[in-house]
Amino acid sequence: MIDKNNLKDVLRFLDFEENGDIFIQRYDNDAYLKVDFHKKELIYPEDRGLNINERQTCNFTQNENFVVFECVHRLLAQGYKPEHIELEPKWQVGHGASGGRADVLIKDNQGDTLLIIECKTAGNELTKAWSRTLQDGGQLFSYVKQTSTTQFICLYASNWIDDQVKPDYYLISLNDNERLINELNEISDIPVLTYADSKLRAVEDIFNTWKDTYQRDYTTRGLFESDIQAYHIGKKTTHWMI
Repeated sequence: MIDKNNLKDVLRFLDFEENGDIFIQRYDNDAYLKVDFHKKELIYPEDRGLNINERQTCNFTQNENFVVFECVHRLLAQGYKPEHIELEPKWQVGHGASGGRADVLIKDNQGDTLLIIECKTAGNELTKAWSRTLQDGGQLFSYVKQTSTTQFICLYASNWIDDQVKPDYYLISLNDNERLINELNEISDIPVLTYADSKLRAVEDIFNTWKDTYQRDYTTRGLFESDIQAYHIGKKTTHWMI
């Protein structure tokens, strides 16, 4: 687990520049990330367009905040623009959605929601969150109802182990597979559920589309690997739940 006791080692591993109590990393897209150990602050490039709705993740109070920070580092290093990254978007409850506050939201070049990431500490918290996702969609699917353009959702954790930062994530595509839909409709007496329709309906419909039509399809790569370009999220290894 990444915590305040090993955070400096984590930042050194990630090649942050160290100057006393300040650690800073600069990126090709004119963005930066900074950590102030004296003030216990996690500093994001808001002056470069990154949007922070609430500031609950900008301090050392919770270990999950360090996961969010490391995740944003990974996004910026991958080439995502700071103006397309939003932290802690919060939605009101209503109309069948459970609402809540997401950790990281990424928009595409048209300003539509491309990806929503929920961050958890490594180990038990990630395991519990993924089990809940498989069971009823958990927090992740409730966020999709709030922004119907969402193409991907991700449950993410990072760990400090063996003197390395090791990411662990589950990535779910919310884009319809037209070939699969056509094949299923040919053998079904009723139209199969699609994301195009369910995103406009209740959270349960979105989850049931994932569960029934796509058999809880997910992947554990395709977001942060070196052969994946920013904004071109793609699955390489698919797991099927039985």
